[in-house]
Amino acid sequence: MADRPWDVIIVGQGLAGTTLAWRLLDAGQRVLVLDACEPVTSSKIAAGLITPITGQRMVLTWRCEEFLAAARAFYASIEKRTGAKLLHDRVAVRLFRSDEERQNWAGRCGRPDYRPYVLSSQPTPLLDPETADASGGGFAMHAAQLDVGAYLEASRTAFACDAVTLDWVRDVTFSANGVSVQGHRARLLVSCEGHAATRNPYFWKVPFIAAKGDILTVRFRRPVEPQCLHRGIWLAPTAESQVFKVGSTYDWKTLDQVPNASAATEIEGKLQEFFHVPYTVLDHRAAVRPIITQSRAFIGRHPELQQLGYFNGLGSKGSLHAPWYAQCLAQHLVHQAPLPEDVDVRKHF
Repeated sequence: MADRPWDVIIVGQGLAGTTLAWRLLDAGQRVLVLDACEPVTSSKIAAGLITPITGQRMVLTWRCEEFLAAARAFYASIEKRTGAKLLHDRVAVRLFRSDEERQNWAGRCGRPDYRPYVLSSQPTPLLDPETADASGGGFAMHAAQLDVGAYLEASRTAFACDAVTLDWVRDVTFSANGVSVQGHRARLLVSCEGHAATRNPYFWKVPFIAAKGDILTVRFRRPVEPQCLHRGIWLAPTAESQVFKVGSTYDWKTLDQVPNASAATEIEGKLQEFFHVPYTVLDHRAAVRPIITQSRAFIGRHPELQQLGYFNGLGSKGSLHAPWYAQCLAQHLVHQAPLPEDVDVRKHF
């Protein structure tokens, strides 16, 4: 394989790298994916939530309609090609924690742009009182959930991949005609490394505001409806009945993948504030979210090395955003299509 020329080499097989690989393959490119195959990454432990209305102010996600259409079409195509069920429609219930949240929602719930995403007939009661306390109010919305682990695994079997821990100084050589990476030759090289890109000497100017997040996996001791819940934390179903992921914390200082006991205590405390069903904690993981200033992903080429591309900063909305961004970048790399100015990584140079 080392003597075979490629169109594009991608470094990193998280949500960004995986989705870009599919988009480039669809554009007729020959793609090699290099990945360190770490057991825990932000993509591998992600809950895969696709929720249109988010945040304390309950704001409609930027470019929501466009992102959702791209995500649904893309994941449906990958399901067809891999035979794996990846995207699940969900109901997501958002519970209010304060008068401020109630007032924020009161000012938005009647707006025409919000209506397509809110259930036209709200559940009454919003949640079973024996399951959770919804007395503070809230609302139910249409949502979806990507099985991120299954998506990454099914995709990897379809790609040409090599398990590599890359040293960008030692292992990468640029030339006028392309790039060489540990003996692999290609026309283009794209960094899709998540938070590890902070150690990439070619993109050190990109302003990360990354945050470590701890996530618990719990088994409830009686059946719980497989829907998503949000109240200071989120609960997300898994493929196993009664097993949910619960998260997540934001630690802006300790950027490692070591699970934090105090973070677990914080998550459990918030869960027990409103959720009544006993549970057992099965697992506790932590990883660093690749958040960039403005909390938007950035894509494009290095301003001086046209053979070097970049895709990073998906953060907590990666399952929703990845297909749209990857399509933009693939068209740019293959057909020189212009990038949306507000997501072009060159603005940071």
